[in-house]
Amino acid sequence: MHRNLARLTTALVASLLLVPGLAPAQDWASSVYSEGGVELRIDERIFTLYAALNELGLDDAPVSRHDPLPKREFDPVRRQVRDAIVMTPDLRARFEAFFDQHPLPLRAYVAYTLALGDAPAFKLEGKAPAGSESLKGFEALLAEFYGAGRVKEILAKLTDGQREVLKRFRTGVDAPISDIRQALKSKAGDDAPQVVVVVNLLDGRGAAHGISMVDEVFLVVGPETAGTGPIDPLPIARAFARAELQPMAKGKGAALKGSKELVRDLQEFYPVGSNVDDWVIENLARTVAIKAVVSGDKAGKAMDDEVRNGYLLVRELNRGLAIFAKANKPLDAFVADFLREIDAAKLARP
Repeated sequence: MHRNLARLTTALVASLLLVPGLAPAQDWASSVYSEGGVELRIDERIFTLYAALNELGLDDAPVSRHDPLPKREFDPVRRQVRDAIVMTPDLRARFEAFFDQHPLPLRAYVAYTLALGDAPAFKLEGKAPAGSESLKGFEALLAEFYGAGRVKEILAKLTDGQREVLKRFRTGVDAPISDIRQALKSKAGDDAPQVVVVVNLLDGRGAAHGISMVDEVFLVVGPETAGTGPIDPLPIARAFARAELQPMAKGKGAALKGSKELVRDLQEFYPVGSNVDDWVIENLARTVAIKAVVSGDKAGKAMDDEVRNGYLLVRELNRGLAIFAKANKPLDAFVADFLREIDAAKLARP
């Protein structure tokens, strides 16, 4: 069966599953599908990871008050989980020791967790995603925390509310994914991996991780603000752009061949981290996302915000993408040439 027909069938079945009494409880509760065949999922593995991270101190979220104490905008589900989760001092110490020994970006931990099998075992299935190979053994900590922290029980009590969030997101995922494909001149194709959006209410609003696996592309995005307005397409677009562009950072092609010299010059003005390729790809993903889904004056502000966040290339890459839209070169060849033209001394500063 062709993938498009399979997706259409899956979406039709998913629509039928919305009718009470027609679906098994677990399937009905864990995912829904958009009209375009994108799956939106409550992922128990990601829930477990972020429940542990919150207990260990993760508090990334917009700040709504600074004084006398900072107040962060946590989704109600996140507040409930933070209140309910308990971690023993011994397990906490072992998590901290593992992080000390494996100081990788959070994105690597997200990718590794998505490669694991279902709870409660969290068994690694196949190879670990590129860049996360050293995290082997982390699954044992997740499995222990899942049991000791009563994660299954806590998640079960929150499933109905999270499913309502998925249903709200389902109308807002197809357009930004399509917009990114258009901006990158890529096509879905019958053999394209299934896109899965994991709405992670235990992270901050605006958070986005795009992880490309063998058969699936995972977009792990944070919550929206309360209300009935349209879903912000930017985190979804940014996650999908990162997943689509990630092969450039894995040595496939020579797209980032000129980035090391550029970043060496940039480091005179601003620290960009040790993983040069990942930093450049993140700059490009954020630029593509803004260009694809943010319009008018808001696009300029969004780019200024990214520069303030340390993504110094977005303005130049935006200029480059305008040229790429009219060019006949493949994206990787175009990026390779364009990076060599950027003058680090002339870039905007945070």
